[in-house]
Amino acid sequence: MGITVLAVGVAIAFGSSGSAPPQVATDVVATQAQPAEAGAPPTTAGGRPLAAAFGVAFPDLAGRLGWQPVGRRDDVVDGRQVRTLVYARAGRRLAWSVVDGAPVPAPSGSARVPVRGADAVQFESGGRVAVLTTRGGHAVVVSAAGVSPVAIIRAALAR
Repeated sequence: MGITVLAVGVAIAFGSSGSAPPQVATDVVATQAQPAEAGAPPTTAGGRPLAAAFGVAFPDLAGRLGWQPVGRRDDVVDGRQVRTLVYARAGRRLAWSVVDGAPVPAPSGSARVPVRGADAVQFESGGRVAVLTTRGGHAVVVSAAGVSPVAIIRAALAR
């Protein structure tokens, strides 16, 4: 019963497969593994990137989390525009993407993020740990390889 309720909750929170192909989130992760195509956007004096995608501002990951913006890329994934900002810390890279359009379904095998009040799921794809959440009515996918799941969750939930 508990697993059924969790699955229904994930489908309600992130949309059903009727609204988007079920692999959108994992396809976004595949693009995140690719190198940045452009330089990082300028930042405020405090480190917040002066960049947004589809009305969603990219977060300041520099201050509390130590991730510096280093590049960006634009893709079309399953017919949707995706803007990704790439951050770096201690030789590792983390990708933070906004997917245009309605939220996307959680990939099969996703697990709820264990943070009170967080509406997010965690999954693995292509050797990367990823978090899917929503912001401003759009899907946000954050992933990295060789980075702790806790650090990825913190980055996904940062404002």
